[in-house]
Amino acid sequence: MDQKKIGKFIAELRKEKSLTQEDLANKLGITKNAVSKWERGLSMMDVSLLKPVCELLDISIVELLNGEKIKQEEIKDKTDDTIKNTIEYSNNRIKNSKLKNIIYTTIIVIFICVCVFFGYKIVLLNKYTFKRPDNVDEILKGIKNQKEIKIHKRTISEDEYLDLRHYKIRNDFKDFNRAEYDPNSEIRYYIYEKEDNGNKTTINFGLEKGEGIDNLQYIDVFSKYEVEFYGADYSISKDKYNAADRKYFLLKNDINDDIDFYRYIADNYYKENNIFMDKRTMMENYSFNSFVSVAIPKFDEFIIIKGDYHGYILKMIKDGKQTTQVTILRDGKVYGFLTNDQRFKDEMYMIDLIGTIEIK
Repeated sequence: MDQKKIGKFIAELRKEKSLTQEDLANKLGITKNAVSKWERGLSMMDVSLLKPVCELLDISIVELLNGEKIKQEEIKDKTDDTIKNTIEYSNNRIKNSKLKNIIYTTIIVIFICVCVFFGYKIVLLNKYTFKRPDNVDEILKGIKNQKEIKIHKRTISEDEYLDLRHYKIRNDFKDFNRAEYDPNSEIRYYIYEKEDNGNKTTINFGLEKGEGIDNLQYIDVFSKYEVEFYGADYSISKDKYNAADRKYFLLKNDINDDIDFYRYIADNYYKENNIFMDKRTMMENYSFNSFVSVAIPKFDEFIIIKGDYHGYILKMIKDGKQTTQVTILRDGKVYGFLTNDQRFKDEMYMIDLIGTIEIK
């Protein structure tokens, strides 16, 4: 059936009867808009309206469905053709209806899946979002304030050395009192201190033993601080950010020592999660952010040691006084000392002293 031809035929017959679209619609009990769509060939009337329309327009159903007046002798042939066309039209409408149903169903299923996906992601985002700490800018300012210095080993006479368990260093602390902590532990600290006019000066020597990148000085604090890897349910011990999780994180980001880790912090802290991230990445970012917020000190300068030594120096200045942390990395171990000795404000003095370190 040709819907446009039928529509044009209805319009012509309506006008011959001096009927408006509204008049025809009122007689049939339908809207003017429905008649307008018929005449523009946009739709076909319901089967129940075929007979009433034909009676109003004084035509046969066969003539209506063919969109033209038919001579009496052609009625039989046209009737057969009309029946065939009507059946074909009906089948096409059924197919189109099924296709529309399939398309609508697919759209609804996709919409539901998208809603479920983003709903799940929003739940994860809420669970693994670590609130941005107030000190982020301070931490980044210190870590990004980087420079490198070369330190070359110096040989001094044996009687000038301060001999510790794991290394030797020039004894510039002869007038300091000494205290030793945990003598039976793998980690031994030596404290040298003196007091002068109410000002206490200390230097704390220590060694952190490690085996491989999962025992870096600061990375290892992940376990010490029991940083949460699986969100706020910190009561479940197995859900802590364990050694395997830490090692995966380090290898993935090519972090081989503390220096790499500090550089990674400088480039990536604070890491914000978004709904397009996978769950594992969200969890890693959550742990990384929470770890840095509690374990990384606020310092003013990060100095990388090159030359005969490999390590770094952190400088922290408060009220005009400097605290200096020196760390030497050697064979999977971390040697270092922390001091508020103001002689270390003189960089040449500090370089000269570090150059005397002998690793046993």
